[in-house]
Amino acid sequence: MYKTRLGEFELEDNEIITFPNGIPGFESLKKFAVISLEETKPIFWLVSLEDETIALPIIDPWLIKEDYEIELSEDELKILSVEDPSDIVIWSVVTIPFGKPQEATVNLRAPIIINLKSGLGMQIILENYDLKYPIISPNTNNDELK
Repeated sequence: MYKTRLGEFELEDNEIITFPNGIPGFESLKKFAVISLEETKPIFWLVSLEDETIALPIIDPWLIKEDYEIELSEDELKILSVEDPSDIVIWSVVTIPFGKPQEATVNLRAPIIINLKSGLGMQIILENYDLKYPIISPNTNNDELK
């Protein structure tokens, strides 16, 4: 049983993701899990299994930017033990300013890459994307979102 910021969860070994280098800002934390809560979909949660106060909201970046592209280097593929690219899932961290959910942004510059087969993860840096890409375009008619 793992205590997390979102509650207690019973996890199988294959649900635990190991980040050999940690995540920038949380380098000392290596063990995480992705948690899905019905009430926050399509946002999921990357929760630390070593520090119950750490839970990062994450989202499929293609839900925000359909033409998002990512290419992993040979070294990154090796670190993640990738044999089949279909084993990889990619997430982006969401930032939701307190009391201003309409100003939420997604970090397209530093995606989190997880190999579901090996249980290994890492965060990489892409120079050609924004750190704070708006989830809701300022040009969007907010009435359409209701």
